[in-house]
Amino acid sequence: MPFPESDFQRRSLQSLILPPPHPRLRVCVVVPARNEESELPRLISALASQVGLDGLPLDPDVFEIIILLNNCLDRSAAVLRDLRPAGLPKLHVAEITLEASEAHVGRARQILFDTAYDRFRSIRRLDGLILTTDADTRPEPDWIGQTCAEFTKNVSGVGGRVLLESEERAALPPSVQRLFLLDVGYRRALEEMRSLYAPQAEDPFPRHHQHYGASLAVTAAAYAKAGGMPLTRSSEDAALYHAVVASGGRFRHSYRVRVRTSARVLGRAEGGLAFALGSWRDRANTARAVLVESAEHAEERLGRLGLWCATYPDTPPPLALAATPEPAPSEHAAELHATLNKLRERICALRSIPLQQRLDQLSQHVGRYALCPPQYESV
Repeated sequence: MPFPESDFQRRSLQSLILPPPHPRLRVCVVVPARNEESELPRLISALASQVGLDGLPLDPDVFEIIILLNNCLDRSAAVLRDLRPAGLPKLHVAEITLEASEAHVGRARQILFDTAYDRFRSIRRLDGLILTTDADTRPEPDWIGQTCAEFTKNVSGVGGRVLLESEERAALPPSVQRLFLLDVGYRRALEEMRSLYAPQAEDPFPRHHQHYGASLAVTAAAYAKAGGMPLTRSSEDAALYHAVVASGGRFRHSYRVRVRTSARVLGRAEGGLAFALGSWRDRANTARAVLVESAEHAEERLGRLGLWCATYPDTPPPLALAATPEPAPSEHAAELHATLNKLRERICALRSIPLQQRLDQLSQHVGRYALCPPQYESV
């Protein structure tokens, strides 16, 4: 159920002083930051260099940036004050100190999204776009333009492709680079497998798997319909994605929308890419295998997802079918490299088989559990 307007207002930054939104505002970029004085100049430079698909600078009246500095102990605020003249007349900086129980990225990003929604509501523009990125991320020059272009295709949200900064990626230990590339291949194979069993008109393959805070966007209307951003200490970006989809939203994972982010292994937030890189480093150092959902289990799960979508086309599927289990359950886990090879073999075999035949074969394999009732909540 959508939240009452008062809830968004209560959780927003109304208590802090922000100038009123421009009447022509169409894009609000929000960024949570905590102790990021060394990364903020790169972010501001990238946002100040945004251009449209025609290569011309964006109209400064149609987009703004709000950066929320929460619980900072460094010079982030001073750095942003020095950078404010750098071609960003609509850069708004808010500082806040959250209680210890709320001093995490999930709460900070929730405040920012609620604030952006409230600003669009105040000018009666619920088709306005709320974009977010991270302080250690550098959006490509056409990031805003490409994101806006995807929304012309009748979608509710867009996840951009998150790449590592080239120089920082090259500085990673070879073992970590190998695991990173294997994981990228594994995730891409899962997306292709999903497209073979449960194709989506609004999100055709090739697509990626990322709907993360480094590049995530929703319309203000979709945000309200989803009930706002769920409050979690981490993975608030994925939680919002699932809420948008569960509320009937259409989502696009676009390769045209791109950002480059830090390859640091010690991140400011819990979980996320930094955690994954650090985990791969530790596993490589101890020669422990990286385990993921097995190819067999993934195909069965995605096949059931396809059967669900074919049987209940107007009902969002259960999360247990749509989301890759993280971490993989022990009874359905396999080594990353072997799983990727098996997935690629199965994909090659499936490509030449018509969709209905794929689903018929899967239905015969899984038997009476294939067609799941709408209340089904687990695999």
